[in-house]
Amino acid sequence: MTVAMGGVGLLYAGSAAAHDFFLVPERFVGTSGQPLIVHATSSSDFPGLNVASPPTRVAEVRAVVGGRPAAVKVREKGAKSLLLAVSSDTPGMGVVTLQTIWGESSWKPDMVDTYLEEHPFKAEEVAAVRGVLPQGATLQVRSRRLAKTLVCVRVCTPPTTAAAGLEVEFVPEFDAAGTSPARVQLLRNGRSLAAHPVTVRTAYGKRQNVVTDNEGWVRLPAAISGPVMLVAATLDPPTEPGGLFTTNNASLTFEADRSRAAD
Repeated sequence: MTVAMGGVGLLYAGSAAAHDFFLVPERFVGTSGQPLIVHATSSSDFPGLNVASPPTRVAEVRAVVGGRPAAVKVREKGAKSLLLAVSSDTPGMGVVTLQTIWGESSWKPDMVDTYLEEHPFKAEEVAAVRGVLPQGATLQVRSRRLAKTLVCVRVCTPPTTAAAGLEVEFVPEFDAAGTSPARVQLLRNGRSLAAHPVTVRTAYGKRQNVVTDNEGWVRLPAAISGPVMLVAATLDPPTEPGGLFTTNNASLTFEADRSRAAD
């Protein structure tokens, strides 16, 4: 699949096939009175499920539907996903978020390049790693996942704001008559991330690597339809000698309005 992204700058080099952590509902439009099941999974084959995180990895899970808080419960760990049940009597579009606890990992010297290539880090961040990490040293990383999905209860009336207060997150903007995002802004602590790499994926399609504009926006093409995922990652150097590098891995999933394909 070839996707033309307007106003996002140049494409950056393709990354290796990473296992992205994301949320994906069993259906993007649910009905009132019945919980909407959302899967939390790590997979390289979006929207296919693969690896389930244990409930002990969940730091916080929240849901807002129609501008009002909704009930969300962490259910059992399935074979390929952790199940979340979202319940709301309020109709409208909802935002479900899951933030994992911080975890630590070690990347041996022969795997450092793989780690740096499979995540959409900025070139400056990668250069900082290579400048600080001694040749042949193990890369010590502290990381967490910040996953977000848009779902609808009965109707898909867009929210007035879809910001969830995550450190790194995608915040969508909708056209006047649209029910799926027309463009998405990448934020960190409420501030836009300009010229930042973003990976865009459609269902079982190729990854399209783009860069945000000067205000952190990625405009989505009208022809895109079906399940969509955006992924971004930040990489911070240690704050003290011998410390760990820190990464935030953010994702957003939603269903693009198929009627936009005919616009």
